[in-house]
Amino acid sequence: MRISQLFHAVLLALPALAIVPEARLINNEHENGRQSRFSLPNLLKVDDVADLYSDWDIRGTMELEAGRLLVNEGSGSVWARQPLANSKNEWTIDLVFRNSEQEDVDDHSFFDTNGLSFWLLDGLIPEDTLNFGGPKRFDGLQFLMNNKEYGGLKIFANDGTKDVVNAEANALGGCAVNYLDSMVPFTMRVSYSAARNWFKVQIDNNLCFSTDALSFGDISGKLTLGVSASTNPVSKEYWEVLKMDIYDKLSEDARDDHGVAGGAAQKVVTMTQTETARPTNPSQKRPSLMEKIMNQERNAAPQNLDKFDSSLAEIASKLSLVEEAVNAFDATKLIDLSEAISGIKQIQSLQLSVLSELKSTYENFESLLASHYREMTESVRTLNQEVVDEIRRHRAEVHSVSGKVDLLMNNHKEIQGQYQTLDTRSSESELFSTIVKWVLIPLIVGIVAVIVVVYRLKKDIKHSKLL
Repeated sequence: MRISQLFHAVLLALPALAIVPEARLINNEHENGRQSRFSLPNLLKVDDVADLYSDWDIRGTMELEAGRLLVNEGSGSVWARQPLANSKNEWTIDLVFRNSEQEDVDDHSFFDTNGLSFWLLDGLIPEDTLNFGGPKRFDGLQFLMNNKEYGGLKIFANDGTKDVVNAEANALGGCAVNYLDSMVPFTMRVSYSAARNWFKVQIDNNLCFSTDALSFGDISGKLTLGVSASTNPVSKEYWEVLKMDIYDKLSEDARDDHGVAGGAAQKVVTMTQTETARPTNPSQKRPSLMEKIMNQERNAAPQNLDKFDSSLAEIASKLSLVEEAVNAFDATKLIDLSEAISGIKQIQSLQLSVLSELKSTYENFESLLASHYREMTESVRTLNQEVVDEIRRHRAEVHSVSGKVDLLMNNHKEIQGQYQTLDTRSSESELFSTIVKWVLIPLIVGIVAVIVVVYRLKKDIKHSKLL
């Protein structure tokens, strides 16, 4: 009875526990002591995407916006210029991403174009971008978040000799993740430890994939890592890369699994079967990463059989310890836990009601903005028409004034011609008066003088005859 009550309480507590990984996304300052300097910097403090170019190669349509690397159409990617430090020994990578929608849509059928991939490659970065912003043919691992066949993560391994096909049957492993219907960021954590003999993938601290049959000890160099994404603009979806932290050791969260990721697709793999090794092409200079993994699986198979027997005994002992712990568990704590869970549910219902109120307020605000925008557009259109009419009236008045000015100019020219005629006549009269003054008057005076002289002579002659 206590066991069933305990399992019931744990199931009820899952919604509350789901809050924990999201809180861890906000601040991981406790891990910064071991964080590699080649981690993606805090994007909220990056003003220009060019500030990332020294350590990161950004390609395609990926752009920096509001503290995130965004791909809202086409394909884009970001690749580390420096290889993964401590690749062969121990490391942890935390990638925080989110799938968002520009508007609420129910059509999620764009599984051939919409997806986000995290890459671990052995060698240089290929230029191909046909595989969700990354290469279709590569030597390494691809961690694809996509909704083909199921929504969630699929892990593909390739040796660089063929194109990878997005199908669950071809996947090395994966798990279901409801990333399409959540506005909350997700954390994909990939960790490796040669000493502990594990390779693990977690989604929000929940185990998604694990195997002890994968080793990077025989790779020729260090691993190259990157993130790519692609989206069809018609789908109204876009991808955001919010954070990528790189550690050269296992982080505290990598050691602790809070649970198992949901869905039937999750896998915890311990490879024990013997597989026929792929023949090496004589022209190939070095074995591919896929071939190294297969060789590691073949060599590790006998050891895994012994580990399996010891693991069964260890599991049985741990189950007995669990049974003792359950029997010793205080039932009153279950009641307290149930009450706490009930309180959490009430808080969640209040949050949902507040969210619905916020949504209705947002819709009202959006409709108000739309009506104001329409009114403003109509006012601007009316004002523009009035301005155009006023300009036309002003132009007509200018044409009228110009015609009147031309008429005045013509009248002025006529008056000026008349004045010029008067000036010509006045100059002729002045010439005549001058001639009269200096020629005719002296001539008349001379004639009068001659007449007087003649008259006097006649008088003198007549007087002399009388004498």
